[in-house]
Amino acid sequence: MKRSSNVRRARFRKSLPTASAVALSVTVALSGCSPAPRQEEAQIYRNAAECKQVYPDQPQLCDQVFGSAQMDHLATAPRFDGQAQCEADFGVGNCEPAPENPVSQAPMDPQTGGTTQASTGGGWFMPMMMGYMMGNLMGGRAPRQAPVYSSSAPNSPIKDKIVTGKGDVVGNRGDRTVRAAPSAFQKPSAPTRVTRTGGFGTMAAQKAQASRTGSRTTSRSFGG
Repeated sequence: MKRSSNVRRARFRKSLPTASAVALSVTVALSGCSPAPRQEEAQIYRNAAECKQVYPDQPQLCDQVFGSAQMDHLATAPRFDGQAQCEADFGVGNCEPAPENPVSQAPMDPQTGGTTQASTGGGWFMPMMMGYMMGNLMGGRAPRQAPVYSSSAPNSPIKDKIVTGKGDVVGNRGDRTVRAAPSAFQKPSAPTRVTRTGGFGTMAAQKAQASRTGSRTTSRSFGG
């Protein structure tokens, strides 16, 4: 009886989980069942020349991606109902007339020979393209790109942030590599129209906050 009691106690001790095993199982329950929303790495370039410095064997592809980003910028950049509203979100000197403006009807500048629409602030304006976000260049699929913008406006919620035309905040000014959701590369069917001062920056800040909250909630979920 004494020997069998010792055997049972030994087996019982072996069946007890260690503290590290308990900690590991809790970690799996917290983070393994419900992964955070999928993101992918992307690079930020101001122009095709910067892309060629990283991929010197892909000059034509760098030119193609940059050209596509410029076309997307013209077609999908957010439109602001006036220069002042655009500069309130992106900063003085960071906005330009949208291509659909009736520039032919704007008054001529006698010194430059151009129109004075940019100085008068009439018509639709859009932020200047800071650069573009590129992903999947070496991933075996066609690269994806999206024009990106940055704000220098002192009171803008997106000051010094890198943001897409849809208002997705993907990084900070100066970042060369960012992580973005696949949806950040999707082109909007039509540009966002902003008709109130600060509207775009507020919308982008709210989207960024919602994304952070969703990521924290997902990482804390139980049960898969």
